[in-house]
Amino acid sequence: MLQFRRILAFSTRVHNYLFVLYLLFVCLFLCSFYFPIEQGYLNFIANALSVLGWTIIFEGLWIVLSSVYQYIYSKVFVFSPIIFTLLRVGLYLIVATGVDLFTTIVFKGLAK
Repeated sequence: MLQFRRILAFSTRVHNYLFVLYLLFVCLFLCSFYFPIEQGYLNFIANALSVLGWTIIFEGLWIVLSSVYQYIYSKVFVFSPIIFTLLRVGLYLIVATGVDLFTTIVFKGLAK
């Protein structure tokens, strides 16, 4: 079971790195409002944000289900991977909502 806990710890590290990569792409996306950028590059950034977002959600689901599986198998429940995973997914949802709201206000305005 120690090997499974190592896999779980590695998965949480990967989830953390995915979130940092997502934040990097958010910064690149926000820089596109200040500097002139080609449409193809902007489409690439938007697609990367979408793929990274879904990957963060599915990786978080994997970590939570793995922690539950570990509890069922070995009767040892680890709180930290679940808590930090839920925190990262929550932060992702807040950042994604903020970026979407900012983009909607810039491109469509507040009223139709």
